[in-house]
Amino acid sequence: MLPKKQILIIASLFLVSCSGQNENDEEIVSLTLDSVFDGNADLNCIYTPWGLVIDPEGKIFILDMIQNKILVFHETGDFLYEFGRKGEGPGEFNSLFFNFNIDEFGKVYTIDENSTIEVFSNDGRFQRSISISDGRIFDIAALDSSHIYVSKLPIGATLFNSSSNPAVILIDETGETIREVGLLQTESEDFTEKQAVFSCVIDIDQDKSLYYTSVAEYEVNKYDSTGTFIWATTGNCPFSSYSEQMPGYGHTITPVVWDLDVSGNKVFVLWGQEGTEAGYRVDVYDSSSGEFVGYFYSQTPSEERNTCIEIDNGQFYTADYSSGIAYKYNMEYQIE
Repeated sequence: MLPKKQILIIASLFLVSCSGQNENDEEIVSLTLDSVFDGNADLNCIYTPWGLVIDPEGKIFILDMIQNKILVFHETGDFLYEFGRKGEGPGEFNSLFFNFNIDEFGKVYTIDENSTIEVFSNDGRFQRSISISDGRIFDIAALDSSHIYVSKLPIGATLFNSSSNPAVILIDETGETIREVGLLQTESEDFTEKQAVFSCVIDIDQDKSLYYTSVAEYEVNKYDSTGTFIWATTGNCPFSSYSEQMPGYGHTITPVVWDLDVSGNKVFVLWGQEGTEAGYRVDVYDSSSGEFVGYFYSQTPSEERNTCIEIDNGQFYTADYSSGIAYKYNMEYQIE
């Protein structure tokens, strides 16, 4: 099975540096295990967690990219229902991508074959498809059904001839562009490096401000709801993105950053490398100023990367696809 960190791009070897210094670099959160969502526990409900999102009511949505479906759990861990399957009909997926999102009204936004957004009601009823032309979707964050942010990569000759690309675009319910936000640039002429630099993880806060960082170049950016630039800060990490040969898959990419989540007045960034017995590092920034606050570890050790992070009401969620388990932790801050 191809690890999530390596599904991004078929590539040739490259290096992208990550620089910057964080003062007061200290561990600021302790995690206490609350509950486990074990995809192997029930033979009638086997799943592999690749993505995880909490809806406004506190229900837990877990995306299984392998089985092309989403499973929904009560906050207590009880299984409620599932939706989606392999296929080409309404509400079915040819190839469900691992990034997805839920808006403030509970609607679910998924990505099929990196080119189509499939929208579902909160109870899993299919509503509509939104096709994206001339690009591939990497991540998605929805304000509502007619204001959807996507990280969109150019394809083919457009990518080959591009030295810059909008970081994020805001589209409407038809897929038409409302606004381009941010700009990513690279001097490289390497096709694969461009794809990595132009791939962003994104999220929005309660004020509808947008946050993003390239998975290859760790610089968190904030723009307000009108598309006005607010701040940018460069993460301090000791490694670079790289690619390697995977038999049967070609060259695949290992990123610097793998997920970003905004909760309350903080921005959380999951590292894409250097897991330890304490899990993978999560950097924390102040959402108002961009100031680095500290870090903590996911407490989910794995030979493969943690697939996602989600912070909701003082609880931290993450998942390990290789074990088929998602985790819920209680968070306690060591400093304010």
